[in-house]
Amino acid sequence: MKIKLIGGESLRDGLSLLLPELSAELCDTDADLSVTVTETDADILTLSLKGDGATLLYGGGKARAFRGIARLIGYRKAGKDIEARTERPLFKTNGAMADISRCNVLKPETVKYMMRKMALMGMNQYMLYAEDVFEVEGYPYFGHLRGKYSKETLKELDAYALTLGIELVPCIQLLGHLSAHMKWDAAAPYRDTASAMLVGADATYALIGKILDTVCETFTTKKIHIGMDETHDLGVGKALDTYGYIPRDELYFKHLARIAPMLFERGLEPMMWSDMFFRLAGKAIPDFYDFDDRVSLPEDIGEKACGIRPVFWDYYCGFQSHYDKALAEHKKFGTDTMFAGGVWLWSGFAPIYSHSLKNTLPALRACKKAGTKEVLATVWNNGSESALVQSLAGLAWYADFDYVGEYDEASVKECFSLSTGLCYDDLMLLEKLEHPTEDAFCATRGLLYNDPLLGLADAHLGDGAGLAAHYGALAKEIAAVADRQGFMTPSFKTLAALAAVLESKADFGLRLTAAYKANDKDALAALAEECDSLIAKVRALHEAHRASFHFYNRPFGFELHDARYGGLAARLETAKMLIGQYLAGEIDRIEPLDEARLLIRGKENTIGKAFTWIHQKTFANPNFLS
Repeated sequence: MKIKLIGGESLRDGLSLLLPELSAELCDTDADLSVTVTETDADILTLSLKGDGATLLYGGGKARAFRGIARLIGYRKAGKDIEARTERPLFKTNGAMADISRCNVLKPETVKYMMRKMALMGMNQYMLYAEDVFEVEGYPYFGHLRGKYSKETLKELDAYALTLGIELVPCIQLLGHLSAHMKWDAAAPYRDTASAMLVGADATYALIGKILDTVCETFTTKKIHIGMDETHDLGVGKALDTYGYIPRDELYFKHLARIAPMLFERGLEPMMWSDMFFRLAGKAIPDFYDFDDRVSLPEDIGEKACGIRPVFWDYYCGFQSHYDKALAEHKKFGTDTMFAGGVWLWSGFAPIYSHSLKNTLPALRACKKAGTKEVLATVWNNGSESALVQSLAGLAWYADFDYVGEYDEASVKECFSLSTGLCYDDLMLLEKLEHPTEDAFCATRGLLYNDPLLGLADAHLGDGAGLAAHYGALAKEIAAVADRQGFMTPSFKTLAALAAVLESKADFGLRLTAAYKANDKDALAALAEECDSLIAKVRALHEAHRASFHFYNRPFGFELHDARYGGLAARLETAKMLIGQYLAGEIDRIEPLDEARLLIRGKENTIGKAFTWIHQKTFANPNFLS
């Protein structure tokens, strides 16, 4: 489709990047659609379309206009006229954050793809969560063997984002969450524990100074997210040996007071996760944000936070009252609070859209009620097998809520389709992988990595009825739509291959144990043969996942998945060997199959709670299930 732009000169560079996404191009004559563009000071988007003529009034940044262009093109292709339609965004900033630090450093091409789709949805901010995966001059072990971005790459992405009307914001860590770097001996001068910096050490602030210099050199924005979350082990390592016992809150605020001048002297506008303020106020309270009578922030918390803006993150609660209380408590900081929700891709292979949406809507409604002006959809990876591009379906919730003012499923689907050219329902299909039964949650990891001989998860599977049928049907459903997903196709093919494995693997241990207990030698012989076909399916999954991973990410980090797949195939080979030895009379028992199958936690005999726990343990220990 040929598009003629009347006015809107500042949009042309961005449209040159975006229109190919919509099978369109700019022209001066013979246009299929002529759009008269007017920019205003108000934060607004107004569209009208009749035949091949359209008007677009926008204010508040280029991303507003790009959302409008995507809609006009989509409506024109559908032959749909619209009267003047006005959208008044709720939020000044509406963006996403991608975790690129947990064994999945996105290729620049993937980052650009995400930003193009976000711009067409009307989103205007993107954060790259980079613990140590960026170049810091003088610190060669910072991001060593992790696929870190060079300064040139960051500058390239920053310029690309600006062309799309998106503010690219660095999201880093200046205290904890640095275990990938702290493992090196080079980090010894500023290492407190396995993940936290040593508060008070000159070497710590020398490194932080260099990190901030890199940020200032590579990003246009003055905004910076400095992390500072989940530093639960602060002060119990080298700090304890060096200073003796110092309360964790004292160390935390001492560090904050030391780095705040370093940030402000560079003209930066810092923000940070707010969970530790509540943890420190609540002392032993386990929840990150607990708002009963036990936890109340001190009235001088704004002073203690050194004027650094809080970012309230929460993706676990489905009740608006919780978010209402949280946002009210955050007002004690005396600065504007950003809210960060989540699109769950960190629980295994597939997205958990339903859980994400259930917790997103009350949070966004609370933000609307409180007048919160900045919201963020976090997309963590945490070393999981998921492909972050699949978060786009969830980002459409944030984008559309912003412009429409409420959640409307039909409107969300339209927003997603007009910006990506894909079918929203195709992505919703993927979540079925994680829910083979009504109460199952995060099931893929537990079912795939469950050791075929030890059967750690078997006690939670009942008789396994329905698992094979569920995954067999799902493998066909996903495979049927995979090739029409464009840039997302490799990620769909991985999940189709996963479903094919689980058709046999999900209940394999149950069938093996049952045949052994019954001394059914025919069934055992059949299961030995099945090991070969199952290994072949695991190899096919490994290959599909490897192709997908390397398509979206730099190659660093896949060694973790290589180890997992290799271990799974090896265990199936061992299972076949032991079955063969038993059938041949070489051994009189298969000892692992004689062991009782116990509940993982000694309680909660539900597949849902068990697998939620399994996926958490697998993050910490890739070999947990074996």
